Amino acid sequence: MGPRSNRVVELRIPSELGYEKIAREAVASVAYRLDFSEEKIEDIKTAISEACTNAIRYGSGSDARMKVVVILTADEDKLDILIKDPGASGTPPTNVKIPDINGMVEGKHRLGGMGLYIIRELVDEAGFVEAVDEDEGNQFRMVIYRVDDGEKAESEASASDTDNGGTTNE
Repeated sequence: MGPRSNRVVELRIPSELGYEKIAREAVASVAYRLDFSEEKIEDIKTAISEACTNAIRYGSGSDARMKVVVILTADEDKLDILIKDPGASGTPPTNVKIPDINGMVEGKHRLGGMGLYIIRELVDEAGFVEAVDEDEGNQFRMVIYRVDDGEKAESEASASDTDNGGTTNE
């Protein structure tokens, strides 16, 4: 049973690797209350782990005195997640490239740099939000829409038809 109106949960964690696990479990608890499927909850947990890890490593410089703030806003339609960090590493990236995994394996490209790509593949919307005040640091937003089983089957069938150029094979 989902919430009847907006519910907001705010979590402040130290900017230290390991604390992203607390954020991951808190977000999973909220997603469970919203009746997300187990598979979708696992996707959300991976996305939140990646986003918090980026905020800890890059946005806070792994300085445990700094905080990463995770704000969850849940309503009947979606789970909206905002992650804020102090912005210690400057302006976040604006473009997300498809990672060259073969190049990484062959040693042609550095390992890593896949977090934002993974997040964007797992959630419905993701990206940095432009801060109103430059002292606000970085803000990264993810949105996951609720879809009931009937809508999901219809959506998947529609996507399948689109993959075939809009026609079905008979």
